[in-house]
Amino acid sequence: MKENIFIPPVIKSREYLISKTKAHKTQGIPITKTGTTYNLAQQTRWLSNNNFAVGRWDGTMSIFNYSSEPFTGPKLTAAVNSPSSGGVQMITYIPSHMMITSNNDRSLSVWITSSDDWSDLKLETIESYDSSLDVATNGVWFPSLLDNDPSTLVVGHYSGFVSIWSVDHHHKKLNFIEKIDLRNPNPVNPFNAHAMYGMCILKEKGPDASVICGSDDGYISIVEVHTRKTVSQTVFNPDAQRGINSISVFRNKLLVANCSVGMNDKNLWYFDIDLETSEISYRDSMNLLIDKNRIQSFNFDVEWGEYSSGLCWFAGTEEGVLWMGKANEKLELIGYESLSESSIGAALAFTNRPGRLAAAIHNIDQFSTGSE
Repeated sequence: MKENIFIPPVIKSREYLISKTKAHKTQGIPITKTGTTYNLAQQTRWLSNNNFAVGRWDGTMSIFNYSSEPFTGPKLTAAVNSPSSGGVQMITYIPSHMMITSNNDRSLSVWITSSDDWSDLKLETIESYDSSLDVATNGVWFPSLLDNDPSTLVVGHYSGFVSIWSVDHHHKKLNFIEKIDLRNPNPVNPFNAHAMYGMCILKEKGPDASVICGSDDGYISIVEVHTRKTVSQTVFNPDAQRGINSISVFRNKLLVANCSVGMNDKNLWYFDIDLETSEISYRDSMNLLIDKNRIQSFNFDVEWGEYSSGLCWFAGTEEGVLWMGKANEKLELIGYESLSESSIGAALAFTNRPGRLAAAIHNIDQFSTGSE
């Protein structure tokens, strides 16, 4: 296991910038720091309209039930530890009653339940793979790409590769198919990092079913899952100083979240995708930042959503702020508010019918968006 995997990206970027400045000298104490455990949320995923999962860097995963009672937060229904005690960086739901999570640099965990609220969640099996792929950092599930084909799991890894698996629903197992190298030879970040932090389904079915991936090295990649062909790779911002933390797709509209460094940088980007050619075209960008004196503004997560007036987006940034806006010809800001703690960016997840947003840092916030 590589040591820097245990440092959340926002902390790693912040510490790097501090190391480049003249730090004030402090009076030392005669003890040696040997490590830190981070209990920050890394990923939040809806499992149904009523239940969502939160994975943390300390190796825990919790399942919550959305509460419709006024002034009551989501209710904990299950809590487990990663078998390896490594951070839970990936959570992927597979219908029905099955979930895949990251475990360590050479395996995935397969979890199952027989209850609708996931209260009897248990570990079914651990699926191994070559350690060169490294820890899973994101994943998406495709139903049958072609008629009568098994369903498919695509996993993004810390190495910058994706792995493709077929899903055996009957035996609750995964079968490894292939790995694909999506690394940028010239990473935009100073860490030589390639972690695949962003991943969404672009086309769900057919011979050209495809996944779109956003990497810490700056690449936006589009891969045809059935053919395993990489059809497009684009650097989201040639002048970027940090890579991609999250992406979200609605039809042919793409949002990209990253960390901005300095006043002229941006941390939210808006693109069009040509679904025929897979060409990605820049539309707009903005910097979601309140305190203009901050040396960086880490946009941890971005999600397309819906509210009472239609399509919108949400973003969680390093200031502990939830942002909301629209995206038509340009990005438009609706507003922002501080979450229950202003400490670091939130992992977000949105589900529709009805519109619900979950935001997790240390605490868990839930929102009703007003869409039906």
